[in-house]
Amino acid sequence: MRRRRRATGRFYIFLLIVLVIAFLIVRPHLNLGGREAVIMTANTQYSQSMDCVIIRDENVVSAESMARVEYVASENTLVNQGDTVAYTYSAGYSERLLARLEETRAEIQQYHKNTILQNIKDAALERYDTIVDMMVLEFKHLVNRDTRGSLLSAARQLESAMVNRQEYLRQNRREDARLTRLYEEENTRMTNIQSWRRVETASKSGVVSFYTDGYEKDLTVENLPSLTAADVRTVIGGGRLSSDSGNSTPVYRLVNQDRWYVAIVNTDTSWNPVVDQEYYLQIQGFEDLAFTARVTSVQKGAGQLLAVFEIDDPIGPLIYQRTGKAMLSITISGLSITTRALTEQNGQTGVWLYDVPGGTFIPVEVLSNDGKNALIQPLVEGALDVGQRVLIK
Repeated sequence: MRRRRRATGRFYIFLLIVLVIAFLIVRPHLNLGGREAVIMTANTQYSQSMDCVIIRDENVVSAESMARVEYVASENTLVNQGDTVAYTYSAGYSERLLARLEETRAEIQQYHKNTILQNIKDAALERYDTIVDMMVLEFKHLVNRDTRGSLLSAARQLESAMVNRQEYLRQNRREDARLTRLYEEENTRMTNIQSWRRVETASKSGVVSFYTDGYEKDLTVENLPSLTAADVRTVIGGGRLSSDSGNSTPVYRLVNQDRWYVAIVNTDTSWNPVVDQEYYLQIQGFEDLAFTARVTSVQKGAGQLLAVFEIDDPIGPLIYQRTGKAMLSITISGLSITTRALTEQNGQTGVWLYDVPGGTFIPVEVLSNDGKNALIQPLVEGALDVGQRVLIK
């Protein structure tokens, strides 16, 4: 009778290895109580109103020891490189010089009317006088708020009408010793004034504006990389970012109307903008304007998020806006997983792709998270795809 042989330790080790291999082969097809999840696709819509600060691509031209500025270009109009924008007068200039010039011009006008043209009817001069009188009356109504309109525009029209009348008198003057002396006196006074005058010309093309709010020095394109959420909060609250005002006075700013920025701060942890994402943006109070805004940078810290958006559409009336409420909206498409599959490794959010025993860690950006499911995109393009399985650890 043959004696039965007992199983040795090697047999059990071999059997264990076979079982482990078999388990690893069939594991992807087993349901292990939800410890794995399948990557799917999904769409989600996001919309929210948030505090914002507008940052323009602009150059501010300033002058030191300036006594007076005379605007040449019209407010909020496009100027080209080399165009005259304004005249600035240094501290040696006195308003008394201009007053004396106007006194001389008034004397010339009266001498023309009361002496040279006393018995001569000049229809053209009467027409110039009528235009000046109309502009004076319109300017007075605007000052007294009897009518609505642009005070700056009315002042320029009045100035233009007066200059046209002066030029007409100059070109049609008659030979007269006293009149010649008055014109020489006018030229002397004009030369004296112009000696204190500096011509400000545009360094490049852009929209000109003579209104500033004091933030132009700090809120620049060059300073965007160092802008913080605290800075944005300070501006929204009306605080100052810099105490150094210097000795110079802003004369005008030249704005790039086709590129500007919006900085947005938020404490909503469900919002997770990603660089190069494009949003639909509107500013409260300007609902008739809509812009495409691209995320250029994102900062997170201290429970706050700061996102900077670049806009390449014409800025329009927002050239005068610094703060406000921005309505952002976006439809996001991406890979969808349960939030339980999200994990962190060395401070980086990611998922464990079940492709080898134990899985492979894949870093991801979380595009949205509603607490149950998250839309993600891998940091390395093509690292994840629909239908793949991820581990829930």
